[in-house]
Amino acid sequence: MRSSVLVSAILSSIVGSVVGGVMLGYWLDSNFDTSPVFVIIGMLLGISAGFYGVVRAVKPFLGDDD
Repeated sequence: MRSSVLVSAILSSIVGSVVGGVMLGYWLDSNFDTSPVFVIIGMLLGISAGFYGVVRAVKPFLGDDD
């Protein structure tokens, strides 16, 4: 059960961040007529935010090696 919650948190973090970044980029591109600059920037920021969320979700399960 614990692992399924972790996998769900990881997937929702990655997918949610990327979709949110792309949607925000699409909206900015449509308002400023700069297609596809902001979509690409939003996607890259979404990927970065998703991986940051994954690191935060997984970190408590890795233990303290220091």
